[in-house]
Amino acid sequence: MNFTMAIDLGGTIIKIGLLKEGQLLDRKEVGARAASGLKTQLPELEQVIDEMMLSNHLQKEDFMGIGFSFAGIVDSLNNRILSTNQKYDDSPETDLIGWAREKWNWPLFAMNDARMALLGEWQYGAGKGFTELVAITLGTGIGSAVLIGGQLLIGKHFQAGNLGGHFVVNHHGTLCTCGNIGCLEAEASTWRLPSLLKEYPEFDQSAIKNEEVLDFRALFHHAGNNDRVAIKVLDHCLSAWAAGIITMIHAFDPELIILSGGIMKSSSAILPALQKKVNQLAWTPWGKVKLVEAMFPDSAALYGADYLVRSSLK
Repeated sequence: MNFTMAIDLGGTIIKIGLLKEGQLLDRKEVGARAASGLKTQLPELEQVIDEMMLSNHLQKEDFMGIGFSFAGIVDSLNNRILSTNQKYDDSPETDLIGWAREKWNWPLFAMNDARMALLGEWQYGAGKGFTELVAITLGTGIGSAVLIGGQLLIGKHFQAGNLGGHFVVNHHGTLCTCGNIGCLEAEASTWRLPSLLKEYPEFDQSAIKNEEVLDFRALFHHAGNNDRVAIKVLDHCLSAWAAGIITMIHAFDPELIILSGGIMKSSSAILPALQKKVNQLAWTPWGKVKLVEAMFPDSAALYGADYLVRSSLK
């Protein structure tokens, strides 16, 4: 019983990993059908897991359990999903523990996806050796997780440390999907970027308006070509990210900030700019908080799920 199975349930892609003592041995991906609910997706996950066991010549008795990463509020004590935001709406009523027990006789351990990714980076990646960490995901939305004294920050209602994307950075800003005004996510995330660009008066004269997809790849490309609108919007996003990161530094006192997510594909431009702003503006008399890119930007939650299963069964 040295193997674990990991599921990272995203809104677009679901990742399934086969691991052994911190080593990712096999990995598959399937398309998510978040709008259809979680229960309709479980048979496909069963099939993929069974095929992975077969192709790796393993039996269900070889596994310690399964780690389940979910983008929502997760009760990690009782391993159940409490709340989600417009995807997999039936998750709170889905008995994942019963599903794993009935199908494979495995224990299942569930956790919020940002916390699960932080576990992976802490144990095997960019955060190894540290005890005070903040992990931030910059993507379609903005998520966060916090480690203090070598322990995940969870809170009574399982929200602590997870809502960094909903720290207010502009109280005169945009209405967020959460209902608040000027959240970091509402000022500088992938879902916000198209409308952010179109709001600039000069957008119609900008070269970026010809892009089929108004994403951060296009933004960085046109900013590099000295497009005025792209430069202004990029500066806005960098300032918003820096404000959010500095707030998290002041709130959680980390030694290290780990950044991941789709936006970090432009890390060579983002990291130096954010590090400079943080060095200038964060109040940390003891020294400077270092910003680093995640070592496993696309699979940290799978590594975290492996660690969660192993540590929970010790």
